[in-house]
Amino acid sequence: MIENSIDEKVNITAIKNLLEKVHIIQNKYDDIAEITGEKFNVFSVLNLTSNEVRTHSAFIGELLNIKGSHGLKDIPLKLFIKMLEEKFISAAADESEYTLDLDRFKFNTETAVTIIEKNIKKLNEDKTEGGRIDIIIEDKNKTNALIIENKIYAGEQQNQLIRYYNYCKEHFFNEAPIIYLTLDGIAPTSGKGLIERQHYFNISYKEDIINWLELCLKEASDKPMLREVIKQYIYLIKKLTGQTINKKMGEEIQNLILTNFLAAEQIVKEFEKIKHKILEDIRAEIEQSLILQLGSKYNVTTPNKVGDWNSGIWLELKDYQNMGIYFGIEPFSGKGNSRNELFFGILNLHDRHRTNFENHNFKCFKWWRDVDFFDNVEDFKNNRINFNDSEFINFLGKNPLQKDELIKKITKRMVEYINFRENSLVSVCEDIISKNN
Repeated sequence: MIENSIDEKVNITAIKNLLEKVHIIQNKYDDIAEITGEKFNVFSVLNLTSNEVRTHSAFIGELLNIKGSHGLKDIPLKLFIKMLEEKFISAAADESEYTLDLDRFKFNTETAVTIIEKNIKKLNEDKTEGGRIDIIIEDKNKTNALIIENKIYAGEQQNQLIRYYNYCKEHFFNEAPIIYLTLDGIAPTSGKGLIERQHYFNISYKEDIINWLELCLKEASDKPMLREVIKQYIYLIKKLTGQTINKKMGEEIQNLILTNFLAAEQIVKEFEKIKHKILEDIRAEIEQSLILQLGSKYNVTTPNKVGDWNSGIWLELKDYQNMGIYFGIEPFSGKGNSRNELFFGILNLHDRHRTNFENHNFKCFKWWRDVDFFDNVEDFKNNRINFNDSEFINFLGKNPLQKDELIKKITKRMVEYINFRENSLVSVCEDIISKNN
């Protein structure tokens, strides 16, 4: 019993010492970043860190555009194709279970046309045709093409990759590879029947896009404005993928961990717990406040754990239960189907009653209706609420009064929205019931 007590004191002391030393290192490099201006990031300032269309597809598409304002002509596109060839064709040469055509990604880059958010056709009933392609690069004669499906935080749509595959079969002589781009290179789920590394190819921002951007950076060495913007974008990607921007700081901390491995391991184990505790406390207080104000008319629930994808709060009208229709707030985890910012609206599970909602002038987005964000939150670091932002969570953890104020603002905004939309939602529910009778 005494030995266990001594061990615990030793562990706590080691952890405290490690945290203090990391804090010293971080402060040192924060001071350097302050002096050099590295902390300034134009994408963060303009609140464009996670917008797939306005930021990431736009930036990557512009670089891949041979007539883009960057002035590098087809060099970024050639480097992108080279990156794909090295990742997939070179690797395939050493794997006996399959072979990959050496010309799989090649086409005439000098005549390439890049289109962002290309509307290909109206969605058909089973969603195997139509929709919009994030980025498509095609050659002049429509012989070859390259499709990029860009995912930052948005979820996949039903049969999304199948739609792109069917479009390519109809419009291009050669089979166009579909590049599925995510932060960490996770595999898609919307390509049932399609074969990985034959019909589609997974790449990541974390490794592949950063490597490609580093190559583009070298080519932009004599273009100072372009060079600095690419650097800024690389910093943004590293932040989104949880990578240490300052390599020297990372090396110092890694060396420190090597000599304090057990203490570091314990910190890692507790890190997610404390993060989830802060977020769970916020969600639980909002839930209780909503119950106090709306509990007589609504069932207020939290359908999943706070760390889960799309973790939220749902409010179901007691008079219209079991219809799969809720007022909702998501995602408290900072990981969800509408980027990573906290939003609210009406959830219609499985998109079952879309027509009924459209008939009552609701704006429909996948399973959600009338999506809006908790923006213009005064006195806070960010204009919108982002529970995936470590700095924001750190701010809330250190400022309990500000956290309480945030809870009040979220609750107030949600109650106002529910009061505003309740009658319209009741009309939709009555409409559904009448059509089913």
